[in-house]
Amino acid sequence: MAYYGDRKRTIGLIIEDLSVDYSKEIINSVQTAMAGYSDLRLVVLAGIHDEEKRKDDASYWYKTVHNTIYRLEESLNLSGLILTLPNICGVSGEEVMDEGYPNFAKVPKVFISTGVENCTTVRYDNEKGVREAIDYLVNVKGVTKLCMLGGREDNADAQERKQVFIRCLTENRLNYTEDMYEKTDMSIEAKAEAERLMDRNPDTEAIFCVNDQVAVPLYEVLKERGLMPGRDVQVFGFDNTKFSGSMVPPLASVGAANVTLGQQALELLLAKMDGREVESVVLPTRLYGKESLEYEMYEYTTLEMLQVDSAFINRMFDDCFYRYNSESHDADEVNLKRLFFEFISRMLKSMVTSAMTQEEYVELRRLIYIFFENGAMRYTDPARLVRSIERLQGGMNKSQKSPTANLMNNRCFSYMKDRAIMALSGEINQSNEVLKKGRERLQDFFIHCMEFDELEEVNEETIARRCDRLGLPNIAVLLFEKPIDYKEDEKTEIPTSIRLMCSVRDGELRVISPERRLCPLSGILERTELPKSNGFAAIPVFYGSRIYGMLLASLNDESANRGELVADQLGRTLRLNDKT
Repeated sequence: MAYYGDRKRTIGLIIEDLSVDYSKEIINSVQTAMAGYSDLRLVVLAGIHDEEKRKDDASYWYKTVHNTIYRLEESLNLSGLILTLPNICGVSGEEVMDEGYPNFAKVPKVFISTGVENCTTVRYDNEKGVREAIDYLVNVKGVTKLCMLGGREDNADAQERKQVFIRCLTENRLNYTEDMYEKTDMSIEAKAEAERLMDRNPDTEAIFCVNDQVAVPLYEVLKERGLMPGRDVQVFGFDNTKFSGSMVPPLASVGAANVTLGQQALELLLAKMDGREVESVVLPTRLYGKESLEYEMYEYTTLEMLQVDSAFINRMFDDCFYRYNSESHDADEVNLKRLFFEFISRMLKSMVTSAMTQEEYVELRRLIYIFFENGAMRYTDPARLVRSIERLQGGMNKSQKSPTANLMNNRCFSYMKDRAIMALSGEINQSNEVLKKGRERLQDFFIHCMEFDELEEVNEETIARRCDRLGLPNIAVLLFEKPIDYKEDEKTEIPTSIRLMCSVRDGELRVISPERRLCPLSGILERTELPKSNGFAAIPVFYGSRIYGMLLASLNDESANRGELVADQLGRTLRLNDKT
């Protein structure tokens, strides 16, 4: 008999490619928007896009079997759905209410960045930010030759961005030919496409990437040709993911001007779930300049500094830490925006009074320390922050007359840079340590699932007792009573029940007793034995055409980056010890 906790409304999020930054940021923004709702949980069903669908390719079969995870929508008692796909396993967005996907017709739905007609959709304004970038390149930088790495033909946003690109060139009296455009699958595997584009356009001065991902192979191609983004070729992308700020050099990118896609989608979905009428929304965009395309929307003027204007200080914070306002924050968290206002306003006031005491300087250092210790670097790009600090520092140095106050303020600025570097270094070291421990644990799992001990047979039971070695600290392993054999030409029937074999909470393993394992597939998210989380990624566990079950992993960067790898290795281990 299975035990269940309090029932919550379950929101399903259907995406492609769990590990890419675009997907991770959609997930994070939906989770952020859910933070104020105690009665909601999120389950992510992530498949893998297959562009070519070549049946003679092993990757085609892997993706096809993997994408059976979408079939869970039929069984999970979803209260609402958010979909980011232009199509689902070959079924177009317009056909999602087809009988092959019965629950799509039953529950309220909101689509993100798709061209589905007669459905509630949240999309970017593809024109505003791209136009801002191209107008700046042409009219300020004097660029006359621009190219584009485009996207898939089934992606409405990609096709609209291409049309915007062509229109902006035409309006700026620049010629466009198809040689200046190259289609990609919108992934980091687009190196050949980037090479073809550069081969045809060796004299290009700027390149627009349909998303941030395709800028990665473009950077590689430019480097191989001795070209530096931002110096030799101006480059900008789309989506403004966190990943764009970690590229070398950081990638300029068009992104949402205020609310995120995921936040807006959840708001619309909840309204639909409550029976309210809603309309599709188009979100405004802007260009976020970085080193691949330097661009600033405004300067920090002497007059604003001398006035110690509150709106100016808040605008400066929003410019530097532009991701902060788009995320929710617990009441007991340090209010970083208020803290930033506190120490910056004091520094600016020292310009007016021409004085800063040693005691005031020590207090400012303390506030700056608290600011960066409480995660300020999560909301910015390092290069952007340093550039903003230097602009502010330069303006204050020009305006400030007191040598003492000037010296103290410059020390504060230096301390800000030091703390930013140390905070970033700490995050990198922590991330590397997590990856290292994850690899070590996964290797330990393999070792202990090999038949070295003749006294203990390796089977489902012994594998379940070792799942804490998989390297993800918050997971649950669920297996069907009998494996499913996938057949392409037949509809693969998903069993109505499944066994919760074990769960891992904060690294602690709990193996479920056999008599308590079996439960309806529709009730798995209500099991009290699951890790404490308001969101899970459901990842299929399979090997070849044999599907064993699924891995439920708490939603975070670690599970997004490694969840599919862990599930694949679990499937391999089960298959190696499968006697049927």
